[in-house]
Amino acid sequence: MKKTIIFSLIIMALLFSCKKKSITTSPVENTPTPVFLPGKDWFKSTDTAAFSARYWHTSLTHNNLMWVIGGGEGSSSKNDVWYSSDGVVWGCTTTAAAFPARAAQANLEYNNLMWVIGGSNIVSLTNDVWYSSDGAAWGCTTTASAFSPRYGHSSMVYNGLMWVIGGNDGSYLLNDVWYSSDGKTWLRATAGAAFAGRLGHTSVVYNNKMWVIGGYDGTKSYNDVWYSSDGVAWGCTTTAAAFSARNMHTSVVYNNLMWVIGGGDDTNLSNDVWYSSDGKTWTQATATAGFSGRAGHTSVVYNNAMWIIGGFDGTKVLNDVLYSP
Repeated sequence: MKKTIIFSLIIMALLFSCKKKSITTSPVENTPTPVFLPGKDWFKSTDTAAFSARYWHTSLTHNNLMWVIGGGEGSSSKNDVWYSSDGVVWGCTTTAAAFPARAAQANLEYNNLMWVIGGSNIVSLTNDVWYSSDGAAWGCTTTASAFSPRYGHSSMVYNGLMWVIGGNDGSYLLNDVWYSSDGKTWLRATAGAAFAGRLGHTSVVYNNKMWVIGGYDGTKSYNDVWYSSDGVAWGCTTTAAAFSARNMHTSVVYNNLMWVIGGGDDTNLSNDVWYSSDGKTWTQATATAGFSGRAGHTSVVYNNAMWIIGGFDGTKVLNDVLYSP
């Protein structure tokens, strides 16, 4: 009898324990995770960044930060340098860098340094080359590179070298290609690439090749796409991509794809976004992104997102910052 009572008490204790647990356990809520589509969904970090509105500036990533350098703001150009870790708060390393004010320069990161190459100060063109590790102190490797002074050219890092492609030297639209290992000595890969001379084109490195996309030849804009493995021989994947002819657009490599964002021709400024895995077939991510149509903006890939910064929307110069995850 005593054993039966003890056993009954144990069972009651277990039941009470189970009952207690069932009362205090909260149901698990399954909240769906939002799915954002790269290139289609865009989010605004700020309408008005701390730096002044500008276009044809340059941007890059360096030391785990985004950077904005120089650019035009109408009848004048800038030589200030700004940085941000989130696209919202922007700090300034200098309002007047050692290099002269300029717009439509080329910009890249190489050997853990930021580089500024050529450009225009509205009045004259330059072919100087500057570098910095911190955005505040700038050194000059040369005030007169082997390539002619120019603006609207593109640049990239490929095969351990810096490259400069095309642009406008004030008299001619160029299709020459140059490279350097130190920013001081520049060697010419070709004086006349297979593509027409142009400015406002973009360049990226993708699938172990250099790519040139779109641009303007002084008469018309292009939507052609070219590639090269050595800077000398250039092949064409298409003379008429699915996106409209344009210049002063941006291009990045993101999610193992090449992207084309915005830009314009003689009559229209776009806010469409396109991508490709081969340079020939282009798919539209969106015809109307969450930012105004624009040209002369910049783009970078940072913190697993594509970013666009500033530009000109046909009415005003901008200093907004947006991203697409």
